[in-house]
Amino acid sequence: MTTMLEERSRLWQGEGGPQVWRAAWDRARDLLAPAWPDTFFRFDCDPERGPLADGAAGLATALYLIAAETGTAPADVHRDQVDELARPLPAETVPEIPLRWEARLRALGHDLGSVTDPVVVRWRILRTDNSPQQNGPDFLGDGPDADDSLHRWGPGVVEGLRYVLSPAVGLAF
Repeated sequence: MTTMLEERSRLWQGEGGPQVWRAAWDRARDLLAPAWPDTFFRFDCDPERGPLADGAAGLATALYLIAAETGTAPADVHRDQVDELARPLPAETVPEIPLRWEARLRALGHDLGSVTDPVVVRWRILRTDNSPQQNGPDFLGDGPDADDSLHRWGPGVVEGLRYVLSPAVGLAF
């Protein structure tokens, strides 16, 4: 029987792509399966672009980048390597993290304008900045929307990784 994680993550993964991309998704599914049973998905409001999609895709993309760059299998990538990739470098801001990842994707031969490369298709979603618009509701102040704990802030890849690497999810690898 197919689980919700398997079903959705195969959509997030896309068709084709490099073997390392497919292996990275298999590893991400293996790591997330114990933390994300089918009942967990009933809270997912946006199955294509929400925090769960960004978390799984962020993890798979991190595993892919590290494995492809080092010539290792995604199963041999360690948690500290992913943590390091997810953190800002000295003098780097959080919104600049996706720019560093994009440079690495380009170095691996990905055309960031491609509409057929599954790595790039998912990347365009992950790099989306979910911060509120300048004229949007005041989620951080004392306005009526200040208590919205479901609000997303920052690039999807950063938000997603922050979530899946949090103690609440408890990934150990």
